[in-house]
Amino acid sequence: MISDPQISLPRVAVIFREEQHRRGIEKALGSNYKLSMFDDVSAASDAMAASPPNVALLDSSMGRSIEIERLLLASSVTPIVFISKKDVGPGDLLSHAGKTNRFLDWPLSTHDLTETINELINEKAEKSWEKLPEVQHKPLKLTIQAYQAISSAIESGAPVSFNEAAESCMPLVDAVKQSAHHDLLVSVQSHHNYTYVHSMRVATLLTLFGHGIGITGTDLLTVSTGGLLHDVGKMVTPPEILNKPGKLSDEEWPLMQEHVVESGTILHAGNDVKKGAYIIAEQHHEKIDGTGYPLGLKGSQLNELARMSAICDIFGALTDERSYKPAFSVEKSFGILESMDKAIDQKMLAMFKEIFIFTSPGSTA
Repeated sequence: MISDPQISLPRVAVIFREEQHRRGIEKALGSNYKLSMFDDVSAASDAMAASPPNVALLDSSMGRSIEIERLLLASSVTPIVFISKKDVGPGDLLSHAGKTNRFLDWPLSTHDLTETINELINEKAEKSWEKLPEVQHKPLKLTIQAYQAISSAIESGAPVSFNEAAESCMPLVDAVKQSAHHDLLVSVQSHHNYTYVHSMRVATLLTLFGHGIGITGTDLLTVSTGGLLHDVGKMVTPPEILNKPGKLSDEEWPLMQEHVVESGTILHAGNDVKKGAYIIAEQHHEKIDGTGYPLGLKGSQLNELARMSAICDIFGALTDERSYKPAFSVEKSFGILESMDKAIDQKMLAMFKEIFIFTSPGSTA
């Protein structure tokens, strides 16, 4: 039996002279990124040349022009966020700026800084996907484009297009049929939009599960698309709740649970959404013993698709790394699901486990 690889938190180099500023950045970012602190441009250049981080944050007032040029040369694969203070504006730094770099003004907004870092990480991840075999590249490229369109639609109050999302999932269905799903589950994790990453992984797992038990044609595409859309309600969840590094409080937990209701509301605003997608979005947190949410459905109230969705959602979350937990191995994740004997359909879990293990690289089944 194989284990999912462990992935590291994104690495960010922080190059600031003032200790108080480094401490402020560490407080703002330390829970979600692995930070390396430098108070000297030359030392940062040496370290980044030896082990390039995902992104670097540079106090623009530090160092002479030649030192910054050396830093850029040493970190040619690392995008840099230039932090400009009052005495140094972007105009003074344009000669150093490549197309992948960004400028932010001091004082920093944690939201703007996080958004900028994630944007740069995701641009790099999406560019790296272009080097993958077409069977992996195409599903990733089209589903991230669909997810970005969904986000824009929700932000503008427009209905989400199920048919457009379904078109993006067609290559995903083909990838599963060609046994490329394991590589997809790994490759998508280089992206730093966790809602997209989790949704793409659940879509992949549900497609694998559906294909393995004999679901075909448009029904299989509906299952796949439902997985991609199952958490769209998280796009309106307060970011401080969604991205909190650690356990939610008793007051915060209901706000997180509300994403299921929001997902249903968003999907019901469209006129082309398939019934199966509603079930996946609205019932993937329900449990057969009635302990799930938001409706507390149980037993025969949950059909096969709802039970499949619960299994894939939990398995996908367990095998993902977050800032507050490591990625659990496949063995440990199945063990946790098997311990949920009253909440999870164990017969369906056994089928999913057999399908997943049988189709995993290195399987001797």
